[in-house]
Amino acid sequence: MTIAAVMLLGTVILTTNRSLGDTNTVLLNSNIGLEEVSLATSIIEEAQGKAFDEQSDTNNVTSLSQLTPADQLGQENGDSTDLNDFDDFNGLNGAGRLETDTLSTGIYFAYTQVHYVSLSNGLDNNSNGRTWSKRLDVWVWNKDVPDTVKMHTVFSYWYF
Repeated sequence: MTIAAVMLLGTVILTTNRSLGDTNTVLLNSNIGLEEVSLATSIIEEAQGKAFDEQSDTNNVTSLSQLTPADQLGQENGDSTDLNDFDDFNGLNGAGRLETDTLSTGIYFAYTQVHYVSLSNGLDNNSNGRTWSKRLDVWVWNKDVPDTVKMHTVFSYWYF
């Protein structure tokens, strides 16, 4: 009887430890997911606070031909610390400016792309030419977790 009681107690202890371990894993993955969403949202909010285009930073733009060509979206001078317009966020990656180390859950990486989009072709389809709308795609991931968060936003230029 004593042997059965010890075996039962051992089984209960192992089951409890396994449950606690599973709960900790779920909590950690949830925390990482929340931090990924938070970082992606921060990047999007920062980009939306910038001018629509290099040309619209200080001047009014009234023609699509005044906007940056689609194949030249990105930092004008290659300096990822001088982000003054929305399309400067094109091509930022975790090897540079957007690598973030949070002490609690590790290192996060982000990658971004900016494309012109046309409302008539659908916002998920990239446009080869200049339009009055640009879409920013942001991917954020933690090096220790295989999940990646992808978020996007569309920023449009209006003139009157």
